[in-house]
Amino acid sequence: MNKTTISMVLAVIVLLLLGSFYFMPATMPFGMDMNDDGEMREHQEGDEHDEDEHSVSEHSDSLKDYEISPSEVVKKVQSGENVILLDVRTTEEYEEVHLKGAILLPIQELNLSTLDSINLGEEMKDEEIIVYGRSGTRSRNAYDIMKNLGYNNVKIVAGGMIHWEEDSYPLTETGPYTGPSATGGSTQTEVITGGAEIALDKTLHDFGEITQYGGVVNTDFTVSNNGTADLEIGDITTSCSCTSATISSSIIEPGDSATLKVVFDPDLHAEPLDVFKRTVFIPTNDPNMPEAEIAVQVDILEGE
Repeated sequence: MNKTTISMVLAVIVLLLLGSFYFMPATMPFGMDMNDDGEMREHQEGDEHDEDEHSVSEHSDSLKDYEISPSEVVKKVQSGENVILLDVRTTEEYEEVHLKGAILLPIQELNLSTLDSINLGEEMKDEEIIVYGRSGTRSRNAYDIMKNLGYNNVKIVAGGMIHWEEDSYPLTETGPYTGPSATGGSTQTEVITGGAEIALDKTLHDFGEITQYGGVVNTDFTVSNNGTADLEIGDITTSCSCTSATISSSIIEPGDSATLKVVFDPDLHAEPLDVFKRTVFIPTNDPNMPEAEIAVQVDILEGE
């Protein structure tokens, strides 16, 4: 065999070997695949995760040490963990929507005696209690009260029911409260005249469709004072860490206004598909509106 023939034979062998490696994944035995090192491995049960109808994607908010995300609450409840849900809103708010199995105790009624009357007394101070309100303000107040009373395992739902509904988390229902009650009554709010009076040029801004990787978007709201005393703006919070807000002045004199800038980051973490909202909570000294709300709406074009 001459050198030319030998070279041709070697070339054919090399091509055959390369071809076998190239087509190996398509010709492997059923149940085998390649790992990252190019070695075959057998599929193990549970390699592929099929989400059931109750699965909840993790929403990686920047949480404070006393907060818990809605997705984590859902996981705890669905896995059968022994957690207590405590709603500190009003009776009317509870009837509109609440978490299934939640105990109702409005924040203005919360004390050691009323906690005991709804079976959350001394013997429950080490149990895991998850508190929620509308935005997180009342639940934070409830957290402080309960910690001072000696409750050692309390968390609050980040963003409250607003965030829960924005992302359409499960485990909600409507209807009257039928559980253990401290008073069972509803509270009526009296309209107060005089003092500061907040006014907003709009309560919703629609960003429309935005790309996921196009950077942050922002918009301005005008906050005015139509009252007779200085309007004081407290620490502004949002329903989700993907949204932030700042105001040009925290004290607005009668007849004046300030600019509230809202910034939304479409690529901070996983977001709901299609159109959704994020809410900004504005604490004030307006006696008739201690917490004003505005919202932004967005539809993210994922992957663009």
